Amino acid sequence: MLRWILGLSAAYAVALSGTTVMPIVVLSMSKVAGYDEGLATIVASAELAGIGIFGLLTPKLGLKPTWVLAVASLFAVLAGEVASFYLQTPLLLSAARLITGLGEGCVFSLVSMSLASRADAERLWGAINLIGGLAMGLLLFVVSLMPQRQTDAPVFLMLAAFTAIMGPPLLLIFRSRIAVTEATHHSKLAGGKMLAVMVVVLLIYMVQAAQWAVCGYVGERVGLSASQIGLYLAGASLAGFLGAVVPATAQDKAKRLPFVVLGFLIMAASIHFLFNVLTVPVFVVAQVFVNIGFFIVTPFLTGVLTENDPDGSLMSRILVVAIVGATIGTAVAGPIFAASGVSFFGWSCLAPLALAALAATLVFGHLHRTLPAKLDREAVE
Repeated sequence: MLRWILGLSAAYAVALSGTTVMPIVVLSMSKVAGYDEGLATIVASAELAGIGIFGLLTPKLGLKPTWVLAVASLFAVLAGEVASFYLQTPLLLSAARLITGLGEGCVFSLVSMSLASRADAERLWGAINLIGGLAMGLLLFVVSLMPQRQTDAPVFLMLAAFTAIMGPPLLLIFRSRIAVTEATHHSKLAGGKMLAVMVVVLLIYMVQAAQWAVCGYVGERVGLSASQIGLYLAGASLAGFLGAVVPATAQDKAKRLPFVVLGFLIMAASIHFLFNVLTVPVFVVAQVFVNIGFFIVTPFLTGVLTENDPDGSLMSRILVVAIVGATIGTAVAGPIFAASGVSFFGWSCLAPLALAALAATLVFGHLHRTLPAKLDREAVE
């Protein structure tokens, strides 16, 4: 089991490595001659679009995870990262980021197909978020130490090296035989509730991607250098992934609702202070806690979706929803931030986050109310 979880964690880290270091990618691209904040965020969003396109058009490729599929997806990610370093024009660089995203989408499908219909999926997702997240946090820390240049963006070569390093652990997925414990009916959702979860996924990823894409610019506003911003974001990322400890250790499904509400409250408060109190301490602490809140909530979302997913195809569609949200957030973040200012941008993040929190409360409140009754009926039987 441990080797299997390590393999899935490595796959998760590869699949989301580009989005994790998105602030550094955007900042590095904006320093290259011919790019500004808006153009850099738009080009960077091509990677997210690639992940979404894979989930939308070719989900069946991941229905039976194979060693060949894993190697091919790793090669696509490597090729895209290396090409991104050498290609400078916006169109060609966007194409390279798109190829990278397609490979990352394929890698993510390996994770979702492996977890389909498993019981206590939120605990598995929590463990994967925690282990894979620590690896991505270390990546962000190393990337933050790299100098910003006007001729190229060496961050892409570092991402390629990270993918190569994670390749062998990723293949542990196929060297372990794991017995499947299927989810019970206690987490089953009807069509309306499933749609509500999709709305939550769309909104929370949109908000997280938007604030993550411009937080480098906020760091510049409070007087930090590019290297300092990278170091602080790396530390915030490492600490933020500890939020996944909550779902990874949660054994009582009745406690999902209060944990989800807590996560949203932490995110909301952190975003408010991040964009309205422009000081270095607030910048650092707010980034830590916005990530903690995010990684408290998302494993519960992916967990309940996975328990409702018979073959992994649902998670492929949910991946599209998440990436659409992240793509929208990343693409509009730069222009809104540049045109309207820091404070307005913060409030523009809080509005959709509030809608997401409301929808999540309805869904997990439904599960919270029905679970005890179902358990009582099983006891009588």
